Amino acid sequence: MGLNMAINLDVHELLVLGYSDLLIRQARGEWETRDIKLILYKQCLEDLIKKFKSIEFRYIPRFHNELADALATLASMLPYPGNTYIDPLEIQVRDQHGYFNIIAVEADGEPWYHDIKQFIKSREYPLHADRDQKRTIRRLANGFLLSGDILYKRTLDLNLLRCVNNQEAETIMNEVHSGVCGPHMNGYVLAKKLFGQDTIG
Repeated sequence: MGLNMAINLDVHELLVLGYSDLLIRQARGEWETRDIKLILYKQCLEDLIKKFKSIEFRYIPRFHNELADALATLASMLPYPGNTYIDPLEIQVRDQHGYFNIIAVEADGEPWYHDIKQFIKSREYPLHADRDQKRTIRRLANGFLLSGDILYKRTLDLNLLRCVNNQEAETIMNEVHSGVCGPHMNGYVLAKKLFGQDTIG
């Protein structure tokens, strides 16, 4: 799909970066493709390669592929537009990571989940909560589990996600982005694993 999009954008010279050594070597023709299910894909790839004036397949180790990984994540989130024209993508290199801007300090000094945790623990609502807010807290509380003093969010696949405050979130994100943790997933999936869909807000 990526090669087709490049052809539609009238690209003649292309550098393809990938972190699968197997696929890159097969694309270069260094290794043979033997799996019957993949032979048609290999033939399709060879047909597409002929449409470029110059094309290079380069292997990038996983820990060196931040840009390729980010672009792959972005591409997987966008539907293929067919014959629609796509504006060129501009990439700016910033001097600090964007995630610094998404960890908001709680205005009242309490973590975002404080009202839910308090309701599960003692069935108490916030002091000035109106009827709608109370109903919302009751509804949200059904999706959480309190174990000791730690609050967890239940997921659809029955996993439990630990709820964290802004300091814990910043520590976790710093460790993940600095490479302390070595996840085998893209950034979007990693963010969902770390915080769930509704956990940071």
